[in-house]
Amino acid sequence: MFYDQGSRMTIKTGLTAMAAVLSTAAAAPAMADQTQHDIPPLSEWSYNTLYEQGGLHADNLMGAEVFSKGGEEVGSVENILINDQNQIQAIIAQVGGVWDIGDTHILVPWSETTLTEDGVKIPVNEDNADEYGLFSKDSITADALNNTQQVSDNVEAKGGVWKASDLLDDYVSLADGTGYGYLTDILFTTDGNIQSIIVDASESDNVTAGTYAYPFYGYGYGWSPADTSYVLSYDVNDLKNMTPFDDDQYEDQLDD
Repeated sequence: MFYDQGSRMTIKTGLTAMAAVLSTAAAAPAMADQTQHDIPPLSEWSYNTLYEQGGLHADNLMGAEVFSKGGEEVGSVENILINDQNQIQAIIAQVGGVWDIGDTHILVPWSETTLTEDGVKIPVNEDNADEYGLFSKDSITADALNNTQQVSDNVEAKGGVWKASDLLDDYVSLADGTGYGYLTDILFTTDGNIQSIIVDASESDNVTAGTYAYPFYGYGYGWSPADTSYVLSYDVNDLKNMTPFDDDQYEDQLDD
């Protein structure tokens, strides 16, 4: 994370138990309640490292073109799987069309992907596509895979793995429950670590409208992929010195 050494604000949160979702698996043990964690104050948060590192927008990665090792365009990225360490674990891609197998959805570990100027290169071809099927990996399961929308809605994660779409487009509120805005994007380093979330703040008496980047705190800080909104662990006073995020200074490897 991008913090200087300094004081820490401490919060206590109750964690929601996560259950394994494989159809044949039993429920996973509940996470400990009232786990105490330290959240650095926003005075220690800076955009400078984001601007210096650059990386990836989830919004660009989801929908990016997918290429075979030979450089043949074979599909596109449909979703991103992220583990409980806030790292990309895999991508879900829709591939086929040019292959005799027809359109199908596959799961490719992030460690087996290569980012290029044009999109994402994967080691999948017509002959080995069945080795990357959604049901051939331990990370996810699905109720149905009839179309792209169902992939987004029905693919469920297990063992602390969640989908980028579980967080994107969530409403955002502050620690005191005040409505704040809309979570529009996630920033990753090129090796797959979450750098930040992007929030479009709505104008109010105490909030200046604009686009802001905030540190992301996931498991262990009260957040669950099942939540329908995201709570920033700050109040209005903490946001007074925040300046809008300048996306033009952030170099995305997948930008045209």
